[in-house]
Amino acid sequence: MIYLDTSALVKLYVLEPGSEFVQSCVSGQDEPLPVWELQEAELANALHLKVFRNEWTEEDAEHQLGHFHARKRRGLYSFPEIDRVELIREFHRLSRETPRTGCRTMDIFHVACALQIPSCRFLTFDGRQDALSRLAGLERIEAPIAKED
Repeated sequence: MIYLDTSALVKLYVLEPGSEFVQSCVSGQDEPLPVWELQEAELANALHLKVFRNEWTEEDAEHQLGHFHARKRRGLYSFPEIDRVELIREFHRLSRETPRTGCRTMDIFHVACALQIPSCRFLTFDGRQDALSRLAGLERIEAPIAKED
């Protein structure tokens, strides 16, 4: 099963470097993608930020959000049960790496969430989050382009 952090999930809805790679990774698996509430919120905000930056119209953003919700209804996404106590415990443990990795709060939450998903392979385009996922021992999918920070 593949866990896409938001930098990778967005590439399913926004054509940018790495989009084809993410699409090929996703199309090659049988299981639905695990998505949790914070990923869904980050995706929506990322698409709305494209409007703020004058890269898209509001209609473009709503159209792509409609695709997300349609895929969700078709069962292409699963919403795993997340043990919130364990999530916070992992968050605090992983946040001790911040002085070395420079991770932001959501970077840490993504890694902590992925740790709760059995046999998960982690895909990110964020260099700091990639470093943390290595330290956490997650199996990773190496992105073919330079990592963003």
